[in-house]
Amino acid sequence: MKKLILFILAALLIMPWLTGCTQDDPGYSFLVDFDGDVAIVDGATGAMVAIESGHHQIHNGSTFTYVDVVDLGVNNVRDIQITTPNTTEWAHFTFMISTESETDWYFYENVTINVAGAGIVEQNANRNSGHVATTMMAVIDNANVANANADTAVAGATEIYHGVSGAGKDAGMHDHGHELILDQNQDYTLRFIASAAGNVSYHIDWYEHVNN
Repeated sequence: MKKLILFILAALLIMPWLTGCTQDDPGYSFLVDFDGDVAIVDGATGAMVAIESGHHQIHNGSTFTYVDVVDLGVNNVRDIQITTPNTTEWAHFTFMISTESETDWYFYENVTINVAGAGIVEQNANRNSGHVATTMMAVIDNANVANANADTAVAGATEIYHGVSGAGKDAGMHDHGHELILDQNQDYTLRFIASAAGNVSYHIDWYEHVNN
């Protein structure tokens, strides 16, 4: 048995010379990107070291965030109008809502924007990047749903999501962490309707990535 083990070890040592391997051609495969960077492998486990795609988009300067709070009176409506460009640089969209009081919320696709709201200033999640978003957002407030529908019509729109936040004794929160890839050249609205007066806080994140 000892002789067999010694033979195997010796074969492993001389195999690179027998197979013609060199420092430039070591005889095994590795991954290199277009910039010449080599993928990192964890020494203890042999697993490839990688980050999630969403994290990569932050480093790439293509992730954006918009955070705000609005104090809505009873029956007041806030619409966050969203317009995507007619390109294949698609928006991967997530959002979180926190409400002080009972609030109905909707996310509609294919709305008709009759009156554009005030444009928002999104923040790039990589503060070293000068890249700006191609997906545009604006906010518009109304006293009631009838007025909101006159500005941002949802008749014929597709209701993608609907929920009620803050319906219990405590304040409510909804965290929609699953990405929704928005349709290109499309209008959306994220709408809040206050059933009771109170603050509505929201956090919108999206990254823009050219579809392959």
